[in-house]
Amino acid sequence: MHHKDLFDYVYIVMLVLCFLIRAPLEFKNKRIRAVESRESTVGRLLLLLVFTGSTTMPVLYLFTPWFDFADYPLPAGLSYLGIVLAVLGLFLFWKSHRDLGRQFSPMLELKDSHVLVSEGIYRKIRHPMYTAIFAIAIAQLLLIGNFVVGPAFVLTFSLLYCSRIEQEEKMMLDHFGSAYAQYQARTNRLFPSLRR
Repeated sequence: MHHKDLFDYVYIVMLVLCFLIRAPLEFKNKRIRAVESRESTVGRLLLLLVFTGSTTMPVLYLFTPWFDFADYPLPAGLSYLGIVLAVLGLFLFWKSHRDLGRQFSPMLELKDSHVLVSEGIYRKIRHPMYTAIFAIAIAQLLLIGNFVVGPAFVLTFSLLYCSRIEQEEKMMLDHFGSAYAQYQARTNRLFPSLRR
């Protein structure tokens, strides 16, 4: 098996596992009424772009010749780093979904009887799901040797993150008040805080 084939298979496994982690929870939580939504048209468009960069384009890359013009050889060392990031990202993706449970929504919204989750992985990081997605997006860059498809996920997700994070934190502050302010004070957004 060539290195490229190995990394393509790793990418396919990563994609399937992300779907298996998220889809059941998303389906289950759709039945829980949203009490507040701040998702904008731009936010929905950015979610569609993220799906395109993370799923549609890589699938087309793997199964059609459409993006062959932008292929380049990946150094094996970088691709192995991609595998490490994929494993770390998948673990964080699973753990953050598990700990968030019924509060999870891909949209910028609060569910009925929404509670502030600050235990489990959320005890150390305020937005571990975003950390996980960044790790998986960078893994895609390191696993797919293509100038168009490789960076598509990290670029589109960076746009979504930058447009959403301040709105999300404001919504949480508006809803949970001082409890969220205290949570902000003792945690970082994407990486574990060294503060006690």
